[in-house]
Amino acid sequence: MTISTMAIVATAAGLVLVAACAQSADTPEPAETPEAPSGQPDPEEAAVVAAVEQLFEAMRTGDSEMAAAVMHPDARLGRAGEDGISFRPADGFIEMIGQPRDEVYDEPIWDWTVHVDGRLAQMWTKYAFYRDETFSHCGKEGFQLYKGDSGWQITQLVDTSRREDCFYPPGREPDSTG
Repeated sequence: MTISTMAIVATAAGLVLVAACAQSADTPEPAETPEAPSGQPDPEEAAVVAAVEQLFEAMRTGDSEMAAAVMHPDARLGRAGEDGISFRPADGFIEMIGQPRDEVYDEPIWDWTVHVDGRLAQMWTKYAFYRDETFSHCGKEGFQLYKGDSGWQITQLVDTSRREDCFYPPGREPDSTG
């Protein structure tokens, strides 16, 4: 190999190396997703669950102010059934929560999944509804939440409702006399 041939090969190899380095520098590294320490719940997911559980605590205690605190002012409720889906504003539901009544409205939730992306969250859960200790109905609920300045608020709640083929929270069975 002559000196001029060796110079051309060395220059070409150098250019290939420079091009490879430049390409990898322009390619962004994947963003690292912060993960909660092993065994610890993600704080945002826990905050979403706490907001939803606050709504059901408000139902149990008849506290419409507690419910309003976790419901977005433009929130809506939906029911998905065999005949389609219907929606209504949540303000009537919030008002109903605060109405005096002799029975406790208890809606335990369990077996949920939560997804969070920035200020948007989604929660999917099983539920069963009881009037005092008397089973009424069950289904699944999907919540959409938005994180504003005051924290997570429910923007939409859509559920299914049935009295057959139900599932019950651990340790609770329907009242067989009702």
